[in-house]
Amino acid sequence: MRRRRICKIISAIFLSAFFTVLLTGHLYRMGSYQTYRRMGLQDDWYRAHFMDEEMEAIEDKLSPECGALLRSVKDEVRYFPVPESERDDSLTVSYVDSWQAERNYKGTSGHEGTDIMASVNERGLYPIVSMTDGTVTNLGWLEKGGYRIGITSDSGTYYYYAHLDSYADIKEGDEIKAGEFLGYMGDSGYGEEGTRGKFAVHLHVGIYTYNEETEISVNPYYVLLLLENRKLSYEFS
Repeated sequence: MRRRRICKIISAIFLSAFFTVLLTGHLYRMGSYQTYRRMGLQDDWYRAHFMDEEMEAIEDKLSPECGALLRSVKDEVRYFPVPESERDDSLTVSYVDSWQAERNYKGTSGHEGTDIMASVNERGLYPIVSMTDGTVTNLGWLEKGGYRIGITSDSGTYYYYAHLDSYADIKEGDEIKAGEFLGYMGDSGYGEEGTRGKFAVHLHVGIYTYNEETEISVNPYYVLLLLENRKLSYEFS
């Protein structure tokens, strides 16, 4: 009798522990689900992890607005913005995840993009192409961005290319196709129009969306990683 009672007690403890673990796991999953469902476009985690492996794993749990932006960008991007050289394989580029890294021009700010650095520090050498279809909605000088191009896709997402050396024969209002030539990489910016040489030659890529009248940036780094195997080939050297 005593042995049977002890066995029942042990069984009861085991079952209690088992169901406690199940309930805890369920509550944790529900809590995580609700966290993602309440997430908005301005959420710091969403912006920083945009299109990385963590976000891909929980894509179906995202709020409607966050999921819609993620799907739109995935559907729109076609090509890496810097083609490969058919003539000189030493003309490469590199980039790291510098999201919100400190920048110091007329005050301190967080970096809202990814810098694609040229292996050869020569302005006007590397061609730049559009990652997406869209309309040229901004073209010209910005003090920070230098000669820049802004292309707005059909979804309303804004793709920003900064520090160019020169432009292709395009103007505001032109319809652009993915892979279309936009201009050449440079080192323009950080001063009045025409300022060059304040930093190394590179392309700054930014991706923005708008919530009513609020401009919201998301991290382009993982988008660029997605496009690593989608590079066009140009003849330049």
